[in-house]
Amino acid sequence: MNDQILSDFYQGWLIEISSTEGGFQLVCFSPCRERVRDFIIYRSAIEALQAAKDAVNWRTACQSLSGFLRERFEANGLCFEEWRSLHQSLSR
Repeated sequence: MNDQILSDFYQGWLIEISSTEGGFQLVCFSPCRERVRDFIIYRSAIEALQAAKDAVNWRTACQSLSGFLRERFEANGLCFEEWRSLHQSLSR
């Protein structure tokens, strides 16, 4: 059974840390309710919170880069194949 033990906001995202039998898990919600979780069991709530912040930073950076790539493509700074390759690399 998961018990929510910590909720926090970071860069507009809601972070929820829950206790499990083996430790702590995280789930993050964007302002538009996109959910991010990693299914890793962390030893402490603080470790899970830091991992959640790292996940938010990663997702935010990928979204910013995706927007930048789209702008470059629309300004004819990238061909379609370059845009697609770079865009796909963000989701790996």
